[in-house]
Amino acid sequence: MTSSPRLPGPRDRMVDSARLLIQERGVTGVGLREVVAHAQAPRGSLQHYFPGGKTQLVGEAVARAGESTRAVVAAAVADGTDAATTFSAVVERWRAVLSDGSFARGCPLAATVVDAATGSEELREAAETALAGWRADTAALLRRDGFPAKRAASLASLLQAAVQGALIQARAQRSTAPLDAVERELLPLLTPPGGPLSG
Repeated sequence: MTSSPRLPGPRDRMVDSARLLIQERGVTGVGLREVVAHAQAPRGSLQHYFPGGKTQLVGEAVARAGESTRAVVAAAVADGTDAATTFSAVVERWRAVLSDGSFARGCPLAATVVDAATGSEELREAAETALAGWRADTAALLRRDGFPAKRAASLASLLQAAVQGALIQARAQRSTAPLDAVERELLPLLTPPGGPLSG
């Protein structure tokens, strides 16, 4: 007899709900009661699991969002996928997020920075840590492909900035065309020095 998959507990559900709601409404647009209701968590569970209140919950949601994005790059590092293929996978992931959510959901990291950069140093740092982790992983992947360290770091920053900008444009236009353009224009820059794109 096989056991059914274990469902996430209320704590995990609240973190995931916070992340999804922030993607749609930003930090200031999300109330704690909404998170509890969305997560179908017991009343009173918020204070139990997040004694630090909204700042703690949002901080953990931001960290989880960063981990989710980094997982794509980590998988590429593990199985030897090149940076160009990995970048296309990241872009495709965002196409799906936008299309599946009727262009209502953007990047929770960007939303957190916009809403909390001047009001909460803790949340600004959480978002920057997540963004920096993605850049560092991407730079490491580029270095493995043969790019010099300085060039790899610069390219990683460019890729991140381009995707973030494309997400804003895509939500405004209700179209994935900006992501398509970013992928089309930046993929040639990811050709390993001295060799064609692999795979």
